[in-house]
Amino acid sequence: MEIKQLTTFSAIAKTGNFSEAAKILGYAQPTVTTHIQSLEAELNVKLFERLGHRVKLTPQGKRLLCYSEHILKYSSEAISELSSNGTIAGKISVGANESFSVVRLPAIFKKFLSHYPTAEINLNFGSVNEIHEQLKNDTVDIAFFLTREVSFPDLVTEVLLPEPVTVVSSPNHPFKTHTAVNIKDFENQDLIITQKSCTFRTMIEDLMKQSQVHPHSLIEINNIQAIKELVMSGLGISIMPRISVKNEIDQGLLVEAPWDGPPLSVCTQIAYHKDKWLSPIILNFLKEVKAVLASK
Repeated sequence: MEIKQLTTFSAIAKTGNFSEAAKILGYAQPTVTTHIQSLEAELNVKLFERLGHRVKLTPQGKRLLCYSEHILKYSSEAISELSSNGTIAGKISVGANESFSVVRLPAIFKKFLSHYPTAEINLNFGSVNEIHEQLKNDTVDIAFFLTREVSFPDLVTEVLLPEPVTVVSSPNHPFKTHTAVNIKDFENQDLIITQKSCTFRTMIEDLMKQSQVHPHSLIEINNIQAIKELVMSGLGISIMPRISVKNEIDQGLLVEAPWDGPPLSVCTQIAYHKDKWLSPIILNFLKEVKAVLASK
């Protein structure tokens, strides 16, 4: 089994067509066919079924694709690292929910790239569950969560920083007179909050349900910046990790009322799959992350 065979196999699996895969790889079509025939002969299985001009993976082909993607990824990392003349280099795929990406990642990336300028970083947004799937599928190397503490049996997770929450409103909103807020203060308010897939949203809804609190209206958005813009316009109030709104509070664009209700255990966490091989570039990234957040 050779890398070029697996590269060809992966390309056909993605395109569903031998000719398209050949064009992408810069091969003549007979070469692509030979690669697959050799691979099938070596493994003694059929990898594709023909459907007219298209092909689809057989069950054995689907199993091989999982291994193939891992092998090709690690092969690329090895080539990148060994050809870097002794310097630590390579690619890192990072997953994060949007609130963390906006407020914490810029400083982390800046510090890391100042020490490892040849490193490549790919950033993926998603909910906690979406990022968990990406970690399981090895499409993401490292993940960050800014939410309540999460725990999955297949992940290594570490809490790096507690994150206090605060309630914010426009300087022109009547809610600005509150000096502290608990969940009962949300009664009959226009509440702007993240969508249901967010674990932070679930915490707030659970509290409202337990206390039988009923907002006047509920606007749900999956974008932190959009939530802040709506709150600044006076459309309603929101409750968020304070780091998400610190700049707007400092600039006087939002007014805060510290949370005085039941403790909300929101924190910054880092996670990776328990079976993940941590390459030198990933290990150094983890080191830089902890150094940056330790100074906060």
